[in-house]
Amino acid sequence: MPAAGQHATRLRLSALLAVLTAVAGVLLLVPSWVIPDASSARQWNAIAALTITAILCDAWFLRISFANIYSSVVFVPLFASVALFNHPVPMLISGVSAAIVETLVRRKPVIRVWFNTAQFMVALGLGALVYDALGGTSSVEVFSFSLLPFVGLVLTFFIVNQGSVALAVAFSSGVSVRESWDRIGGGARLYDVLASSLSVLLVFLYVRLQLVGLALLILPLFLVRQLYQMNLQLQTELEEKLELMVKAMEARDPYTSGHSRRVAEYASALARDLGLSARDVDVIKRAALLHDVGKIYEEFAPILRKESKLSPEERIVMQSHVVRSAELVGTVARLRGTVLEVIKHHHENFDGSGYPDGLAAEQIPIGARIIMIADTMDAMTTDRPYRKALTLQTALEELNKYSGRQFDPRLVELVSKSPGIRRLLGPQLASYAAQRPSTIVPAWARRGVTG
Repeated sequence: MPAAGQHATRLRLSALLAVLTAVAGVLLLVPSWVIPDASSARQWNAIAALTITAILCDAWFLRISFANIYSSVVFVPLFASVALFNHPVPMLISGVSAAIVETLVRRKPVIRVWFNTAQFMVALGLGALVYDALGGTSSVEVFSFSLLPFVGLVLTFFIVNQGSVALAVAFSSGVSVRESWDRIGGGARLYDVLASSLSVLLVFLYVRLQLVGLALLILPLFLVRQLYQMNLQLQTELEEKLELMVKAMEARDPYTSGHSRRVAEYASALARDLGLSARDVDVIKRAALLHDVGKIYEEFAPILRKESKLSPEERIVMQSHVVRSAELVGTVARLRGTVLEVIKHHHENFDGSGYPDGLAAEQIPIGARIIMIADTMDAMTTDRPYRKALTLQTALEELNKYSGRQFDPRLVELVSKSPGIRRLLGPQLASYAAQRPSTIVPAWARRGVTG
């Protein structure tokens, strides 16, 4: 990242940290404090028990692959603390538990400890204010539950907690706030809301049975954590299957594998520039990674090695790779549906002259239209047996030449302005800077297929 970009990133992160710190200070110091009675052993025991429980829950975390983020069920004892104690106890419990775990367990730098401590205190502090404003009550002596205040607490906490982390990730990585938000919560957001109900059970059990009641909740907390882990494992297994398919391509044809990885990067960048959701970006990236996987079949081997123009018969065989790729991808249950359709139609031309089904314009899935451009960009900006890599400017001119015929005009315009594409292509094209471009022979005209 250029120095100017790094400086701007630091400024944005510093501003976010300053805002969170200021808000945490206001939430902690402005409302009236209700100090537990020094002689009330029950209250102090409860504070100690909830603090230890919060520390243990947060220390028992799961690592999310996106942006080195962690997930835990610490929100369960934190929500319970709001229903058990008056201000400022819940905020102090959230701050102490976050600071201890970030420092001693995760061993994060001071700035990271500071950020997570502040954002947890702000999220729970604002949640507690909403809880009180909606009529929620707090007591370690009497159990009382009202749905509306509890829902207000839960929603406020998760919006502030995940929103502040999404902002930090967006500022530091260049990923949009929307995509950061989607990836941080993702499919676990429903689990979060459902698991929050355990905090009500925790309050009930503690009021009735105290430490024994807290012990009874260990098994449900364990089961919730296992659900989170299973969800992450499913994602990991899918990525491993994708990697296996890519390695199979690499073993057969190293160029095809490298090409598919580059196309996946370009397609992801375009999908982000288009403002698509994290889920759509993932679908398009997976489809791009596997768009040529059908070429591992033996019938394509002699055609891929051929340097001269394809015969009509060879062109027909080569065009069948989209269907063969879709069929192979369809053997993985979690890739059926959108991923399969995008792969099948990534050679449909915008004017309806493509294959295999002659779809046109908006009939073509947006992911397929994106991959068509990403595929062609990589074909033009890498060396081929029949020509040298084209410059970025020449490649953009070619895209404009076929805009509205082969390519979606809106996407062609987007490519020409995309900072992500230029960033990805920069290092690759720099190695060709000393080479003189040969006469332009578009890949789709020479070989009958992009990529």
